[in-house]
Amino acid sequence: MQPIAITSTGSYTPDQVLTNDELVKRFGLTVDHDWIVSRTGIHSRHWLMPGDTTSDLAVRAAQRCLARANVSPQDIDRLIVATISPDMPSPSTATIVARKLGMRCMAFDVSAACSGYLYGLEIAAGAIQMGARKVLVIGADARSRYLNPKDHRSMVLFADGAGCALVEPSQQPGLLSIVCGSQGQEQMGAYILAGGAQRPTTIDTVMAGEHYLQVDPKTDIFRMFVSHVSDVCQQALSRAGLTIADVDVFLTHQGNGPLIHLVADAMGVAPEAVVDEVANHGNTAGASVAIVLDELIRSARIKPGSTVLLSAVGAGLTFAAAVHRF
Repeated sequence: MQPIAITSTGSYTPDQVLTNDELVKRFGLTVDHDWIVSRTGIHSRHWLMPGDTTSDLAVRAAQRCLARANVSPQDIDRLIVATISPDMPSPSTATIVARKLGMRCMAFDVSAACSGYLYGLEIAAGAIQMGARKVLVIGADARSRYLNPKDHRSMVLFADGAGCALVEPSQQPGLLSIVCGSQGQEQMGAYILAGGAQRPTTIDTVMAGEHYLQVDPKTDIFRMFVSHVSDVCQQALSRAGLTIADVDVFLTHQGNGPLIHLVADAMGVAPEAVVDEVANHGNTAGASVAIVLDELIRSARIKPGSTVLLSAVGAGLTFAAAVHRF
């Protein structure tokens, strides 16, 4: 098998930053800063400015990734955009990103919720085995556009941003393993009822608020997250011939601070390996792992030789884990 590696990364978060106090005041929420921090670990989050779109987030993250690699957009063979916040239902956001970047290549979206970026890495790895040379994988979401101002649980949690990775053939194995899966079930974690073929948009669905993001109870989500992350991470480590003791950095979906530490404790991850950057980002859905991976590389917390365990669970349910040696 051709060795594969992430050779460059980039990320972008919007300039608009809302602290907990500002969010509570702007929307008249019935909670306060201490309540939000105790349950989510979030202190502030980035939200899109009016007029900006998910494709704008993706383009800016991609430009930074390509610039660091000294690669032109025209050199990319595949463009994969993982998002559940598309610019529009059709066409794909990836084709819009490709147009804005001046690309002429295969471009498509992946819809796997918070696992989407890792799904994209798996697809990129397969594309390289079939002959592609440079694959761009972007996780981008703008969940602030789907929030009900009267629902404090979702308002305090979700945020916007994008992260990007350039995946290429390499001399030494970088991506040691990747495992993706799903378990379709009625209790989906988070969902939007209307706007699809099952419940097309009507005046009634709009008036009923069925186009807003809805979230299942916290206890149900925590239980499912811990179970699936633990299982899929063990599979990825086993395929890589490693154990949890070999992991230098554990980066799981950055959706909730207490949940990150709950799953890390359940897996026996060394405390110094655990990444928790929720405080200043909030839950950026499919972009979260991609954004923080880029930040860790740029801050040198991930160094050459670091073994990194990436994981996520998304609505549906979807789940994925990857082991990468940088």
